[in-house]
Amino acid sequence: MVDFQFFDSSESEKFSEIWNQISELRYRVYSDELKQYENNQQQVLVDPGKYFITCLDNQKLIGYVSLNPHSTSGFRISKYFSDEIMYENIFSNLVGGVETTYEVRALTVDPNFRGQKISEGLMIQVLNFLYRKGGTDIVAMGHIDVLGLYKKIGMKIFEKSSIFVGDAEFKLMHMDISEAIKKYNHLIELDNSDDICYHGGASWDNSGFDFELRDSLIVADVLDSPFPPCPDALDIIRNQLERCCQESPPTHSEELVNTISNVRNVDKDDIIVSSGSSSLMFSCLPRLLDKDSKVLILSPMYGEYEHILKHVIGCEITIFPLFEDQGFIIDSKDLVSISREHDAVILVNPNSPTGVYSDAIKNIVLEINDTDFSSKCKFIWVDETYIDYVDESESLEGLVSDVDNLIICKSMSKCYALSGLRVAYIVSQKSNYLRKYIPPWSVSLPAQLAAISALNNPDYYQNKYHIIHFEREKFSQGLTEIGFKVFPGVANFLLTTLPIDSNYSSSSFITESRNLGLFVRDAENMGVTLTNKSVRFAIRSSEENNRMLSLVRKIIMKDQ
Repeated sequence: MVDFQFFDSSESEKFSEIWNQISELRYRVYSDELKQYENNQQQVLVDPGKYFITCLDNQKLIGYVSLNPHSTSGFRISKYFSDEIMYENIFSNLVGGVETTYEVRALTVDPNFRGQKISEGLMIQVLNFLYRKGGTDIVAMGHIDVLGLYKKIGMKIFEKSSIFVGDAEFKLMHMDISEAIKKYNHLIELDNSDDICYHGGASWDNSGFDFELRDSLIVADVLDSPFPPCPDALDIIRNQLERCCQESPPTHSEELVNTISNVRNVDKDDIIVSSGSSSLMFSCLPRLLDKDSKVLILSPMYGEYEHILKHVIGCEITIFPLFEDQGFIIDSKDLVSISREHDAVILVNPNSPTGVYSDAIKNIVLEINDTDFSSKCKFIWVDETYIDYVDESESLEGLVSDVDNLIICKSMSKCYALSGLRVAYIVSQKSNYLRKYIPPWSVSLPAQLAAISALNNPDYYQNKYHIIHFEREKFSQGLTEIGFKVFPGVANFLLTTLPIDSNYSSSSFITESRNLGLFVRDAENMGVTLTNKSVRFAIRSSEENNRMLSLVRKIIMKDQ
């Protein structure tokens, strides 16, 4: 399977093998094939780009693209086109200034691998990379043989601006990056990677079921609870262990449904339970949407939603981006107006991986449904997996009885320490319709028993949440002292960016961490506005957090 890798030209020594392959491929294509440069004895042609995105097949370079920010000498394409043509076609059309405009150069694919969508994959990576960097515009000159690709991803081709370089004809091009991002779901369909929805849990590949080895690892790439379930939950499973193994559970978790109804004060007819929130998502969303649906989702946000919408249902997706410099806060006014133009909107609150809790979600739901305004929104799905971590938070479960298009999804994995047992529920007036798509015995007997015990022991869990808050603040301070930028969170995790002077990318940092038995999450692929410096840490026990900080400090110091 091909792999895309990014590096800065300043890292050429670190990536010397790939750098040499780039120079050799560039020579073969631009000197031998296109006759743009003179032949040379070394048979290498160094690319003067600043940033490089490469496509590798088992570390063999099969394609690359280079990128340049605007410099004092201008864009390199300016030497091919007159000032008049550049102003008329490029400078007068820029969405931002030249400081946020990037030149895409040397989109190059090994002749043996052409026709396999390598070019498309590279351009998708370019678009995502520049969007994360705050880029507003792309300029380029495109070979006439691949103009169809450029048009597909949103490039405007200036047909009257032809120029010949060697034997090759090129056209001047411009792209508004924000407009291209609106077609994001279409672009991602060109990425045929099997790992579309990457989750944490890489530690299992390392340990298998060797639990002695597993005890030596720090598993902070998944957001499992660092504390055990309440004693009552453990006691009943221990006391009924044989029964839990050999007896079938209540078919539709009737006792658990009654407990949720009583504890949460919601109508039991509105409740559906199943084996984790992912099970509910895969069972219910395809029954509520089809390929013609248009759905609005946040980004960054839990990636399973985008995966289901795109690769299971195949519907149209609009990305509502959340930005670092705005604290990943939702712009409520914009979200409401855009939601009304969609068949559905999916929100996660508190959000993952940002850790941000929005107390405006209730008003957002009500405003989307305000009858004074026209809206085509058929349902609003709010995932509240982490909401119990928030002091004095207001779950929207109680709003379901008044809002017929509201669906609340609640996992009991993270806040109740039941990840291994798999249990979750939704509350919605649509439950009567959706219930028939949930298989019988979907929640195991030990999961039902533990979930009931957990719901009946709120004081135990509140005490644990306070410990998590304390440990999170202490861990945040430790990372900040090492040089990380840490974004404020409310749950059992922290989103960070690597120290500004670090040469590590998130990917290389993850690799170094795993070599030391520390598993943390590469967050680059968790949202369109996150960068290749984004890392998410789960909050573990006090002892594990101290060990984690020690290892992270060791890794960063090694880099200096």
